[in-house]
Amino acid sequence: MLARQGHRLVALLVLLAGALVLLVPAAGAHESTPTGITRLELDLGVRALALTITAPPGGAGRLPVVVLPRGDAPPGEVTLAAVRPGAAPGGRVAVPVAPVGQPQEALLAVDGPGAWEVLVADGATVARVPITVAAPAGTPGWVWAVRVGALVGVVALVAALSPGVRQRPRLAVGLGAVALVGVTVAVTAVATAPATPTTPTAATTAASAPTASAPLPATPPAGGHAGHAAHGAAAAPADAPAPVPTTAGSVVLTATTTSPATAGRPVDLQLGLTDSASGAVVDDLAVHDEALVHLAVIGPDRGLTHVHPVRTAPGRYVVRLTPGTAGRYGVFAEMERAGDGGHHVARTAIDVGGPAPAAAAPSAGPGARQVDGMQVDVAVADAVAGNPTRVVARFSENGRPVTDLQGWLGMAAHLMLLGPSVAGAPDPVDPASAFGHVHDMGVAGPAGTYGPEVAFDHTFPRAGRHQLWVQVQRDWRIVTVPVTVDVAPGSTPSP
Repeated sequence: MLARQGHRLVALLVLLAGALVLLVPAAGAHESTPTGITRLELDLGVRALALTITAPPGGAGRLPVVVLPRGDAPPGEVTLAAVRPGAAPGGRVAVPVAPVGQPQEALLAVDGPGAWEVLVADGATVARVPITVAAPAGTPGWVWAVRVGALVGVVALVAALSPGVRQRPRLAVGLGAVALVGVTVAVTAVATAPATPTTPTAATTAASAPTASAPLPATPPAGGHAGHAAHGAAAAPADAPAPVPTTAGSVVLTATTTSPATAGRPVDLQLGLTDSASGAVVDDLAVHDEALVHLAVIGPDRGLTHVHPVRTAPGRYVVRLTPGTAGRYGVFAEMERAGDGGHHVARTAIDVGGPAPAAAAPSAGPGARQVDGMQVDVAVADAVAGNPTRVVARFSENGRPVTDLQGWLGMAAHLMLLGPSVAGAPDPVDPASAFGHVHDMGVAGPAGTYGPEVAFDHTFPRAGRHQLWVQVQRDWRIVTVPVTVDVAPGSTPSP
């Protein structure tokens, strides 16, 4: 009897050991340290740059930064440096930013974990990109439970299966019981292991000093984590605003230009972010969709500029624009605040001088059109307020499907929307014209590219005329397809 029980117990332990082997890879996934990679889009002066920053896993060491130029950036170089928040740049590394689409790597260094800034300078503006270098993580207790339990279970199981022990049924059963306990402990630890939290890819705040770029409008005291100023490097200058805690109120956006904005001429647009509840500067932004701030600037001609301003100081950003026509422009800043701060869209407006333009005609509705050498067929399902609507854009060139669209901001494509104003037509400066941003979350093909179709699902909240812009990336340049859509009233009246 005891022999049969021993054999059954051995068989059970073998099955449990097999289950443990299958579950251990899941434990490895929990235990693996986050990569600490920050991907960020920057529109620095005349250049559009994509940065990939890889923090050292050990909390100190080499900090590789890959710079990928996009768009129509002219030849030249930028310089990079890694500093503690608010510190002056030390040894800078020059990186060429040509040709477009050719990545270049700079090796920086950090001497410890905590808050850092990667400085990117083009000779006129210094962007201060906040990152967090994580400290080396200790081994969690549940991992030790897996290791010890598995070790005890395997040793006891091997002993129980040995010929000498199998001839002594009572001892075999006892060792089998020990193996069962060890394996049970290991399996339970794997099954109940907590999910590994995502390591922040950007510092939530930094008490940084203003840089040598153009002066920005006066702002309230700086916000952010007070602890950042104490991270071992040079302290912020005495005239730097003292950090104070921010709150999760709404974000108030201010926008000014370094000189009077005139149609057809480049101008630097300066942005200030403050908290509506405390009046403090908002500097707790998290990287989302590969940017700190997604900025949409929409003109009276309903032309869209989608750019990513660079952070020059806490709560202060700058980006260069060339307005196409005179008039009033709507400025929409989309961002996420770290922690429980939530997603925010803040809006304001700027005026651009110049001859008064003719009234803007609506862009084409659904159907075919030529954009940047491609034929784009836009199909919109019956658009009814309150009902989900699918918007599909199909790209072809010379009669052949386009399948080399590149991902941008972590997505296959983007759709931006502006709803009707009180007067009925989309108006970027009328608060009644709601702004929206939708993504195509499709999976890339075998070559890592997308196309020929991109698709979006959106529920229009109101009836009336809406302005849409489909955006994709090809050959490292952004292609924008404007579309006008008339949304019918739903069964429930629109608010």
